[in-house]
This record gives sequence, structure tokens and C-alpha cells, in this order.
Amino acid sequence: MNNNCTEVEDPYIRYVMSQRPFGWNFTDPPVFKPYEFEKVDPFYWVSLMEDNWKVAFYAAAIYIVAIFGLQKFMENRAPFELKKPLFVWNLSLGIFSVIGFVRYVPGFMLVLSQPNGFYRSICIKDGMDLPTGYWTLLFAFSKFWELGDTFYIVLRKRRLVFIQYYHHVVTMIVVWIVGPLVEPISRWYTVLNYGVHSLMYPYFALRAIGIRVPVFIANLITFLQLSQMIIGFTVNMTSLYHQQIGNDCIRYPVSIKAFSLVYGSFILLFGKLFYDSVIKSGRRQKEKKLL
Repeated sequence: MNNNCTEVEDPYIRYVMSQRPFGWNFTDPPVFKPYEFEKVDPFYWVSLMEDNWKVAFYAAAIYIVAIFGLQKFMENRAPFELKKPLFVWNLSLGIFSVIGFVRYVPGFMLVLSQPNGFYRSICIKDGMDLPTGYWTLLFAFSKFWELGDTFYIVLRKRRLVFIQYYHHVVTMIVVWIVGPLVEPISRWYTVLNYGVHSLMYPYFALRAIGIRVPVFIANLITFLQLSQMIIGFTVNMTSLYHQQIGNDCIRYPVSIKAFSLVYGSFILLFGKLFYDSVIKSGRRQKEKKLL
């Protein structure tokens, strides 16, 4: 990567390269011994993201045009069943999320267990071993992979709701362009996402092949999704608070603003989803039983 910011023409790249918080060495003693495939050069991949930050916007544009174009194409056609492909798709994402969560949690908990662990986990650069660094990178790249969810909805002619494509696009863009700042707080966003997806995608896989899952599981997943957004927003605001009172906290204005917008909008959207699918639906079920 070219470290001379004056030789870079793109304003955003100049900004990221000048603000990027160096200090992670990715050589902290790992809680678990890293596998060979986890021994990647994190600086190469972070540099790749910096140099290709527009890729997320291109992918978002292609994605939006493709899903609505495909939806138009399917208007007068029979829906595809796609049970087996959808099962494999969701199962693969579920397995990926479970492995990511299992590999990520030990390093995350090690930081939390230290004195002032919560503060350190959102503000201080430590606890980034090779497995944690590797699965953080995969988390960023997986946001492109997850765009495929929507194509199954369109091809099966299921109802395409705003929250579906909005959260995919916004998450992908923000994670991709803010990721190169390598902020300590990113560990929170990553572990929360892996954790919720570890339950969500296996649930979708079972539903895809017609296996009935208790309603409380679906309600639990919706609750966890909303909780993820509330926690994400809370740790983001907590880091801003630490900066305001003069504590050292490695956060940057562009990231704080971006995640405030993202998690703020997600709280509203997933809050409505939780109300409609859990609270309101539960009331209807109670009313039916009383009749």
C-alpha cells in the first residue's frame, strides 16, 4: 500500500489513509492456536478495501437494479420452488456464522475479562490475534455474499419488503468503507452479527425444506435482531461519550456518524418488525383462543 497520502488522488482514500489508526499488530497471543488458513496478511486485505472502497457502491447499484428487474421479469411467471438450493444456501451461511462466532468469542471475552474490559473492548486496540483478525475480514466480505438472500425471495415470488434490501445494502456499504479504519468497536458489531446469524440462517434452512419450527424460535430470533441493533447503537454512543469526557477512545467522526445512522434506522425498522410479528401477532393468537 502506498503510504504517501499526497500521491493518492481520490479524496476518500486520502482521508482513510491519513486517519487510519495503526497499532494493531495481529500478533497478540491467541486464545486458540490459529489454523493455517487463518494466517493471512491482514494489512494486505485492509489495503485492498481502502483501494477499492467504491466496490460496495457498485455492488449495491447492481443489486438494486437486479432484484427489481428480476421482480418485474417474474410478474407473469410461475414462482420457482428452490427448496433444496435455498436449504443449502441458508445452511452454508449458518455454518459459516457458527464457526465465525466460535472462533471470535474467545478473543472477545478475553478483552472483556480484563480490568475496564467493556471500555477497552470499544476504545482500545488490544486483543486482536490472528483468528480474530481473519474472521473480522471474512465478516466484511460476507456482506456481499448475503445479498443472495433477496434473489431467492424474488425467484420464489415471496413478498419483498423494504427492510430486506435496505439492511443488506446499508450494512454492506458501511462495513466496507469504514472497515479500513480498524476501530476496536468493530469487534462488537462482528460478534453480534455472527451470533444472531448462527441462529437465523439454520432456522431459515429448516423452514426451506418444510420443517416446522416452534413459533417461539422465530420470535426469539426477531427479538435478538432488535437487541443486536440496540446494543450496536448503545456501544457506538458510549464510545462517543468517552471521547466527550476526554477518555482515550479510538473512534473517528465518519464512523460514529455512519453507525449512528445505520443502527438508528435499524432500531426503527426491526422494532416495527418485532411489534408486528411478535407483539401484535401474539395478541391476535390470544384473541382467537378467547373466542
